[in-house]
Amino acid sequence: MQGSSFRRSSVAGLPAGSGSALPALLLVGLFFIVPVVALLLRSVTDPEPGLQNYAALFGSDTYVRVFLNTFLVASVVTAVTILVAFPVAWMLAIMPPAPGSIVFGIIILSMWTNLLTRTYAWMVLLQRTGVINRALMGLGIIHEPLPLINNLAGVTIGMVYI
Repeated sequence: MQGSSFRRSSVAGLPAGSGSALPALLLVGLFFIVPVVALLLRSVTDPEPGLQNYAALFGSDTYVRVFLNTFLVASVVTAVTILVAFPVAWMLAIMPPAPGSIVFGIIILSMWTNLLTRTYAWMVLLQRTGVINRALMGLGIIHEPLPLINNLAGVTIGMVYI
């Protein structure tokens, strides 16, 4: 196409500069695509060809309950993340540059903390004798500790923060 700024390389009509992506694509193919395809093939051929492995998987109440629980948690975390992140992003977009940079820096600074450290911090905050329950009981808002950990609420709080 004449007049186009899109250049072609001499290698098989690929865009210029795309050769540098080739090693990364080979690694993705070798360490991700090949094992996934091998696993899918094995799932329908071992011990004998057919879909009996999937029938056994979806016929088990335990696995169905695990799948449904996983999709429930994923849906709730996605919805809460959107409800929290969209207003924050909107606020950052309309703020003047100087205070917006400070707020953005504070948000980014919290992400520099190690994931394991953040997880343990949430566990300390959410446990039955944690800071949140003690503060609520001290203020007289609740009379016994709330179960905030090892349930959907705790998992949602932790996953949204991460």
